[in-house]
Amino acid sequence: MPNNKLLLFFLLTSSTFLCLAIESAYAHIPQDNKTSPIQEWKDQQNNIKIQFSYSPDKPLLYNTTDLKFSMQDLKTGNHIKDLITSITIIKGDKIFFRSNNVAIQDGDLSLKVKFLEDGNYQVISQVRSKDNFAMALASFNILVPLQPFGKFDANYLTSSLIPAGLVAISLSALVIALVIISRKREKAKRPTNR
Repeated sequence: MPNNKLLLFFLLTSSTFLCLAIESAYAHIPQDNKTSPIQEWKDQQNNIKIQFSYSPDKPLLYNTTDLKFSMQDLKTGNHIKDLITSITIIKGDKIFFRSNNVAIQDGDLSLKVKFLEDGNYQVISQVRSKDNFAMALASFNILVPLQPFGKFDANYLTSSLIPAGLVAISLSALVIALVIISRKREKAKRPTNR
């Protein structure tokens, strides 16, 4: 009987961890509570839609921010393949970052950037076909919030503590269950005095 309870506890614990590890799949840019809302730019004339998002949704200074782009056919929603883009990030009138002639094979691009100061940034993306035909010029915004206490982000800390807390609780429950089982076995082995 105790082995059945232990097996049930193990199955429940492992299925909880499995559910925490599974992420939803999305067609173009994954959207979760750590990613900024998707910004879209559409060009009816060239039949192109560019989606843009970044993760984390509140970039931390001196930490990597993942910029995500998705180039799609405006009518079908399918990825446009074999493109070239130049990305420029500006803040005010200063160029913060520039990357030229980046190949986009399957319509999606992920670019890692570290912001060195807070403020509003503008991401400008120029998209061309492989034969250098200009297809789109799009602009998107990124807000890097003021961080008076350095690299502290309460949302990130909270989202990290929940899984860690679940692991700690599960391990504690497992240890308690093993202690109870071993004590019952010891009690059963002792001779009874009558």
